[in-house]
Amino acid sequence: MADSRARMTLKDVRASVKRMQTEGERLVTRLRRDARAFATRSRRDTVSSLLTDARRIQTDLRARAEKAIEELDAQRTRILATLEERVTRLVEAVVKTLNVATHRELDNLRRRVAELERRLDALSKERAA
Repeated sequence: MADSRARMTLKDVRASVKRMQTEGERLVTRLRRDARAFATRSRRDTVSSLLTDARRIQTDLRARAEKAIEELDAQRTRILATLEERVTRLVEAVVKTLNVATHRELDNLRRRVAELERRLDALSKERAA
């Protein structure tokens, strides 16, 4: 049988293996460099994304806290108004049952007494004269 295949010499095979080795080393070097770049970029992107999320959460929490404070302040105002109204009614009821003069009544009495004192002074001056 005649062999019709083209035969490569040992030198050609070694040169071919050497080229494959060189190309393989270049490919591995390129893969390492690309993997490092990807990992670095990926880390940067991840950190950047985390920072963006953290800022967004911080802004959201701040807005929620401000809203809660406003709601609490409004509720506090309503509660205080209701409490003042109820206490005023209670005090008025207690004062009425104790039969004690109110501030307005005391002011009226003071005015009347002052007027009576003036009239008495005027009368005593007339009699003295």
